[in-house]
Amino acid sequence: MKDFYQLTYRGRALRLRRMALAALQHYDLDVKRVRLLSNDLNGIFRVDLSSGGKLVLRVCLPEPESGHSLPEIRSEMMWLDALSRDTDLGVPTPLVNQDGALVTTMEVEGVPQARHCVVFGWIPGPDLADRLTLENVERMGSLSAQLHAHAETFRPPPEFSIKTADSVFPFGDENLLFDEAYRNLVPPDRRDLFQRTILRVEAALGALYADRRGRRVLHYDLHQWNVKVFRGKLYALDFEDLMWGYPVQDIAITFYYWQDLAQFGELREAFRRGYTQHAGWPEQVRGQIDTFIGARGLDLANFVLEDPSLEWRQNAPAFLERTESRLRALLE
Repeated sequence: MKDFYQLTYRGRALRLRRMALAALQHYDLDVKRVRLLSNDLNGIFRVDLSSGGKLVLRVCLPEPESGHSLPEIRSEMMWLDALSRDTDLGVPTPLVNQDGALVTTMEVEGVPQARHCVVFGWIPGPDLADRLTLENVERMGSLSAQLHAHAETFRPPPEFSIKTADSVFPFGDENLLFDEAYRNLVPPDRRDLFQRTILRVEAALGALYADRRGRRVLHYDLHQWNVKVFRGKLYALDFEDLMWGYPVQDIAITFYYWQDLAQFGELREAFRRGYTQHAGWPEQVRGQIDTFIGARGLDLANFVLEDPSLEWRQNAPAFLERTESRLRALLE
């Protein structure tokens, strides 16, 4: 059998589909059809049921490549389960398998290493990115505030285990931005800017984490491609990157993806209007959100240097240049 990593995109997807089908045998479901939605990182499959219902199955990247351990994936599902039970917010409902577990770990021939599989309820509608109106962004602010409010009261079980966003590179990635191997991508002026930004972020994190009050579970990846719009309601997706942290950090991640849009200022204000309908605005000092927007930029710039996706690694020069331009506009 041909090595998994020598297969084409389609070849890998077909192998992962076999794993998805095997995982579904552990659920009480009458499956009609399983189709690939995406295999950029995780394998994401649409599951059509004989009843007409639809689900999503995620085949996670193997550890440690995924950056998410089994306890972290279980924790993601625990918070989603609590959100589904405690609120009427738009989130995917996780399914348990026949053993009552939220995660199913599978091994199949032709796919290297065991992989963790999870199943969620289907969320219809287009991405918010395709419906990025001020009205919808205001709704997104409302959704974000309500997620933060639930997280503040959430009492996780003892086995709940996620990372803490108290460093510039919170996923545990090594800082490669100043590595000699990438010197051509980080010339002296860019290096100086990145170093100054890191110092600014570290100072902001030190001040923020000096007081544990307000720390809670964060989505930590709530951007316009992780939100669906359906019949006037917004639904948050992809809770895989959960972190302990503070709402101001979560908001900065949302704002990061709007920087190049002409409506950047209007979008920020619309989000704030929606957020403050449910909670006080969490920015403690002027410029705090901008600092954490910069932190997201550095984290992603570092990630693309050794991204599992060849396409992203090839895009690294342009991404580093864009990161420099954004940081100068935002922080200087």
